[in-house]
Amino acid sequence: MKTSTWICLAFALCLCSLRAQETDYAQGVLFLNEDWFGHQNSTINFLHPNGEWDYRVFQKENPGMELGGTSQYGTVFNQRLYIISKQDRDMGASISGGRITVCDAKTMKCITQIQNIATDSNGNSVADGRGFVGITPKKGYISTSNGIYVFNLETLHINGMIAGTGNDRGSLYSAQCGMMVCNKKYVFSVHQKKGLLIIDAQSDTVMQVIGAPFENGVQRGFGSVVQSKDSMLWLSVTADVNGSGKTVDYFLMFNPETFDTARILLPQGYGLPNSWYAWTADAFCASAQQNKLYWKKQDEGWFTSHQIVCYDIDKNECSDFFDSRESGWYIYCGAGFRVHPKTDEMYVSFYMDNLKQAYQTVRLSSGGELLASYEMIDNYWFPAMPIFPELSQEPNRPDTSEVSDSTAIGRPAVSLLRLYPNPTTDYVYVSGEYSQLQIYDLTGRLVQTHNAKPQIPVADMRPGVYVFCLTDIHGYKAVHKIMIR
Repeated sequence: MKTSTWICLAFALCLCSLRAQETDYAQGVLFLNEDWFGHQNSTINFLHPNGEWDYRVFQKENPGMELGGTSQYGTVFNQRLYIISKQDRDMGASISGGRITVCDAKTMKCITQIQNIATDSNGNSVADGRGFVGITPKKGYISTSNGIYVFNLETLHINGMIAGTGNDRGSLYSAQCGMMVCNKKYVFSVHQKKGLLIIDAQSDTVMQVIGAPFENGVQRGFGSVVQSKDSMLWLSVTADVNGSGKTVDYFLMFNPETFDTARILLPQGYGLPNSWYAWTADAFCASAQQNKLYWKKQDEGWFTSHQIVCYDIDKNECSDFFDSRESGWYIYCGAGFRVHPKTDEMYVSFYMDNLKQAYQTVRLSSGGELLASYEMIDNYWFPAMPIFPELSQEPNRPDTSEVSDSTAIGRPAVSLLRLYPNPTTDYVYVSGEYSQLQIYDLTGRLVQTHNAKPQIPVADMRPGVYVFCLTDIHGYKAVHKIMIR
């Protein structure tokens, strides 16, 4: 009896030890890699909080399985990791993965792989993977080289293409859909030829298309879309729609409530990156903690970029954030850096040369100071993007019938106020009840004070960005930024 008890105890201790050694992939930072095109499938590495690397963790946790070829996008949504690849298998690989790979975000165990997103009558793929956005726990969208597809997150089946998002030109790199942002009841997606697609997330229909500017006889395009902390959307502008990678010295701010746009001029040479000609998620991103945007300086070159640029939205200032020139490392051409949504630290992947297997990752503070450097084993990683743990709150998810708006219960009334239009020229309208509104310029100087007025005249104010501070009858405050033209 005693022997049996000791055996059970020993087995339990052994099992606990094994569980203690299991990696929680939701606690560190994942790095998705294209890997070596023409030779092997894509990979994903894991950087532990202590700075140690685990390599090829998808293969490690799923023996005999691999990702697809040229994986370019990954994100965590509702405790699952979604990885989107251009092809289901690299031409040099012996194992087929999937254009869509879904894993448990904590364990990295594969839940499903989907080889083809859409096929023709002969069973051949007609849509290479691009990006993913989660909408509700039941539904997401997959962007591709040929349209945007509805993805049932319960059955993990593709439910067909959204009409008006497709590619009628036949080429993989002529009329693609790329990055997407979900904001309340709409999904905003960039289309290489058409511009910004505004999709109703309930009916899965294109409600409106915002075209890029037409200037000097040339049709501009949009490269990517990101959302800043203040919920505004930002569109990188391409010099043309042909996938040349050429830039212009401005980008657009887009209001997802009013659909208004404002052009933000940039210093010469600070154009935002775009990569339609060999699609990546682009080195353009936003902080979740500060009202700041970051991008790779495109004019330095596709493979030889050193500089990361920061745009402070509140100050309307563009500045250099980090420069790797002295170190001899280059920022890889894809989405080689992103900002951690919780710590506000930036993780950047560097490489030496296309013909060298030397790579390293660095961690930067929110001010651009080098905090740590993480050396990597030799391999042709060709990093696609870092993937961070999921934020616990996602306030911009759509208010559809599929999800109840429990966040409104007990919320201060001031948080429900809406100011529009933004940008504006004559008036700012306030939707909802408040007791006082104070308007400040960006130096902190009080410009105007109003009491419970639904219509605020601003025509006499100088053009620029102003801070509107609203106070409700209980003393709660909310701050909105409004651009006055």
